[in-house]
Amino acid sequence: MKKGFFFSLDAFFAIMIFTLILVSIYGYFINTQELRQQYYFSEDLLDIFTSVKMEEIDYPDINDLYESQIPEVRDNMYKDITVIDQIIILKNNNTEPALNAAQTIAIGLTENLLDERYGISFDVQGLIYERDKEINALVSRQRFVSG
Repeated sequence: MKKGFFFSLDAFFAIMIFTLILVSIYGYFINTQELRQQYYFSEDLLDIFTSVKMEEIDYPDINDLYESQIPEVRDNMYKDITVIDQIIILKNNNTEPALNAAQTIAIGLTENLLDERYGISFDVQGLIYERDKEINALVSRQRFVSG
């Protein structure tokens, strides 16, 4: 009688432990986010910055930079280069107005593309623009661009 009770109790605990392990594994996969959509968002944004020329952009805040009253901005704005090249030129100017112009370009191209639940950070030779969000999944995209 004692031997049968011991084996029954042992089998009961084994089933309980096995069930808890299965439930915890299942719960892990339910709570894990799929990063495919974030990957495509980041890849598309990187494509925009590296392939679209400044003359192709029709955004009022960006177009106003060409007629800016600030020489550091106006003299460094070019229409025949890509967006990333324009941001790098403004960033390398090392003046506050030029950095603000680089931020205006980054904000202008990203503000309506991403849902509010996504944060974004744009970093070219140092941080240019960041929209803070609590991070629970991070997708980082980078590309070597030479010109």
